Amino acid sequence: MIRTNQLQNITASIAATALITITTLSSTGCHIHSVASARNSIPANRLDPNLFGCSREALAPLPFSSLGQVKPEQHIIGPGDTLSIYVYGVFPANEEETPVQQRSQAINQRYYPPRGTVVGPLTGLPARVEGNGTIDMPLIGDVNITGLTMPQAVAKLKQAYLDENVLQEGKERVTVDLLIPRVRRIVVLRQDTPNPAVALTPPGVVDQVHRGSGEVIDLPIYENDVLHALGATGGLPGTDAARELYVIRNGAGINTQFLSGGSLQGLVSGGEAGQCNAGVIRIPLAGCPCDGIPFQPADVVLHEGDTVYIPRRDEYFITGGLLPGARIPLPRDKDVDVLEAIALATGSPGGPLGIGGQALIGGRPGYVREATQVMILRTLPDGRQINIRVDLDRAITDQKQRIRIMPDDVVMLHQKPGAAFFNTFLNYFSGDGILVSSIAD
Repeated sequence: MIRTNQLQNITASIAATALITITTLSSTGCHIHSVASARNSIPANRLDPNLFGCSREALAPLPFSSLGQVKPEQHIIGPGDTLSIYVYGVFPANEEETPVQQRSQAINQRYYPPRGTVVGPLTGLPARVEGNGTIDMPLIGDVNITGLTMPQAVAKLKQAYLDENVLQEGKERVTVDLLIPRVRRIVVLRQDTPNPAVALTPPGVVDQVHRGSGEVIDLPIYENDVLHALGATGGLPGTDAARELYVIRNGAGINTQFLSGGSLQGLVSGGEAGQCNAGVIRIPLAGCPCDGIPFQPADVVLHEGDTVYIPRRDEYFITGGLLPGARIPLPRDKDVDVLEAIALATGSPGGPLGIGGQALIGGRPGYVREATQVMILRTLPDGRQINIRVDLDRAITDQKQRIRIMPDDVVMLHQKPGAAFFNTFLNYFSGDGILVSSIAD
């Protein structure tokens, strides 16, 4: 009889053990796939930290003076300039008193001129330089003065009147001054927040409602560049915008296709926005220290009808696995490593409280062994995908395990096989009737 009872106890123990094993394996089936994926992944500590570009915190700002242009010492006359010209006895004719003009600038008054509308008085009558670069003067007709400075224009007008015997040599009185400089009208389109009262959003919350802004501004010649366009429309892009901008040229036949600037996360990929958009120039506002500026000085000069476009930043990483599924925005100017990414994902299921302590409600111990394996799915610029494995236990002491999170990364938290088996065993059989009955027998 004793041997029969012992045999029954052994049989019950074997059955209980088999049931425990089958149940545990079935409950950890989701981890079997992660184990197989981990086998084909790359350990984070084997990757070069500089493999995926410059660190965000190491990016250096662009020398902002390179967004402007060098102003010549003297104004160069061109089509569109309005000059104040005085030729004694000729222009104006029969004028006893010298005419005085109030020099004004009827352009963007929020920025130009800096001290009111009136800049200062000038002598003479207004004359506009035509599109062909000439001015119509009495008695001598059209005179081409494009490309000349003011003293050179004075000398040319004197010589023209002397050649026609209108003026006597030694008694000529000719003055040429700039009354209104030619301007370039451009459009600035910004997708960053135009309202000075910026609304803050908590980490992990995706702002789906956003409004951009646009302005049409007139920039005087030699100040018609990206630097002055930014200064007149709110300054540098905000943190909700990319650290870059696009100059879209105005002209026939150059903007007939969609932009091909590629991913906005590359900050110094080159000046041109794509081979199919020859009239679109990409200007990064930050880059790796000591790298060359990927655009030419002529690229920042704006012409009539050009558009300056500041795109909104769209950089996120995705969480999954044992982490709550979310699409979390990345900071623009700060690096986020794998530990910080887990913290941004509203915490991780670890410790004896389980997921948010909810395991205690059911009377179970929860996740006594925390999840310490992270799989990062990353898409390379050429379209290939690599799997990166991170050991959170080692990441506490090994800096190489704390890999930087890149835009569009998929961060999945898993348990290691041993921890998964141990947690499942406790969750299913702590105080369970099968275990209690087998012990009682």
